[in-house]
Amino acid sequence: MTSVHDVLKGRLMLLQSENPDLTFEDDQMDTELGTRALIRVLDGDEVMALEFIEPEELWLEPDAADEYVETVEEGIQVTVIVPTEEKEEAMDILGSEGKVKVLGYDEIDASLRYAR
Repeated sequence: MTSVHDVLKGRLMLLQSENPDLTFEDDQMDTELGTRALIRVLDGDEVMALEFIEPEELWLEPDAADEYVETVEEGIQVTVIVPTEEKEEAMDILGSEGKVKVLGYDEIDASLRYAR
């Protein structure tokens, strides 16, 4: 099984390669449901996007969903990367309005380009 750490490492490498003019910061947080990771996409000092890499079922937690919505409302792009087997359900719940991009662990090479 792929771990959040493995997805973070691979995604970060691909993003940096595809967007050499942007800066990327990563962070990992331990929760009761497992480790979650975050990639901040920066254009200078401005956060333009956040990518959440979630362990199994954490994206279903109300606090996590609120965090995604609040981030979008601040004008920041949001991508949520979930275990592949949970992607369809996550898309139905999180991505239905098109504001949150949802990817599966097996799609870390998708949607890499950030427009300034």
